[in-house]
Amino acid sequence: MPEVQLAEELGVTRFAVRSALQALEARKLVERIPNAGVVVSRPDHTRLEEIYDVLELLEGLAARLAAQKSAPGDWSELQELFAEGNGLDEAAEEGDIDLFLAAIDRYRDTVIRLADQTFLAETLSGVRDQSHVLRRRILMTPGRMKESLAEHRAVIDALVRGDAERAEELKRRNMRTARKRLVRFREYL
Repeated sequence: MPEVQLAEELGVTRFAVRSALQALEARKLVERIPNAGVVVSRPDHTRLEEIYDVLELLEGLAARLAAQKSAPGDWSELQELFAEGNGLDEAAEEGDIDLFLAAIDRYRDTVIRLADQTFLAETLSGVRDQSHVLRRRILMTPGRMKESLAEHRAVIDALVRGDAERAEELKRRNMRTARKRLVRFREYL
């Protein structure tokens, strides 16, 4: 879409649109096409697998640090949110991706807040930006939401116990499983 058209539709200046697009382009989220405008980037599968390799390490580190720095009571909101009977099992069963992703986002926000590492939070944010759309597609593969729910419950249990090593191991396994789904269903994603 051309910058002029974007500016008109959004009711902002071309400069504001150009600045925003440059930021998105720097994060490889959009690509410029000469004389046409910008389009949303579709990273190749090799790059996506690399992104998930990095996410595995960073998400695991965040879980370990959060377990080390937190008290059991810090996890009560997540325990309640992920408890059986609180709607996530039904969301996974019915394919309610928006409700499910909202819970996963709450998990991520809590972990990164309790990990208390600004640079890690910034780095994870940048890497997550590049996997955001794909994350939704991976969760929509057969059985993945139920599998992910069980994985997150196990991680939360380790976090509550303060078992940093186990929390890291389980979160890394969760990301490896997502990466395997990426490889397995690559032609559909």
